[in-house]
Amino acid sequence: MHLIGTMQGRLLPMLGDRIQEFPRDNWEREFSLAADIGYDTIELTIEMASYDIHPLCSETGRKRINELSRVTGVGLAGLCCDVFMECPLTTEDDDAQATSRRMLANLIRASGELNLPMIEVPAMGANSLKAPKARGRARRALEDVLPLAEDAEIDVILESDLAPVDLAAFMDEVDHPRLGINYDTGNSTWFGYEPDDELPRYHRHVRNVHIKDCTVKDYSVPLGQGETRFDRVFALLRDFDYKGDFVMQAARQNDDLKAGRDYLSFTQNLVTEWLQ
Repeated sequence: MHLIGTMQGRLLPMLGDRIQEFPRDNWEREFSLAADIGYDTIELTIEMASYDIHPLCSETGRKRINELSRVTGVGLAGLCCDVFMECPLTTEDDDAQATSRRMLANLIRASGELNLPMIEVPAMGANSLKAPKARGRARRALEDVLPLAEDAEIDVILESDLAPVDLAAFMDEVDHPRLGINYDTGNSTWFGYEPDDELPRYHRHVRNVHIKDCTVKDYSVPLGQGETRFDRVFALLRDFDYKGDFVMQAARQNDDLKAGRDYLSFTQNLVTEWLQ
């Protein structure tokens, strides 16, 4: 069975103008909201502003996360490490990269303590892998921490802006069983990539799918209102026997709870039509 989850914070009011951020004061409430709507899981998120206060990073906090998960029945899909969009692993500053590597190692250990299945490293924006030198720095950073991920029994998955042929080549170059790919349906549309160019090249590495809709001009629109070819994506996932789950990362709306319900229904219909 494919589980369907929500990204942490998406069912709560935005903090300022940030579309996605750890909901400091209301994070516990979101577990019950997700359960009421019918989500199976929640993907935690962390950024620089929450790095020192996130419950994931303390033993007491991890116990509380596990308690909420058990009481509500909402599982833990993993951790989205937006922190690396602000403190990139690809930086040319040696001191800054050393800091980023320590943060990645710390998050792998903490996530392992929480028994998360994966942590996601966004490799876009300031942490983009498009430049060959950036790919080299990222590869070396990953090679340093992947043995730690293996010991913690947790996957490190990349959400990347790389063209399909380059992403497939990067995965083959690193070649580690604990390194995987997050496939974001909307990002692919935004970057101008086609599912038939992507999934046949690297489907075996895909461990997690984010559900988002975009156009080539508008980043993140409500599901069904963009140019993302959901039917083709799900047909390919079926053909390649995808076994993983789906996490909602769709556009924010005025009523995020209603949007959460609508998005869940949208994705459930796709799963029923193509994967069951």
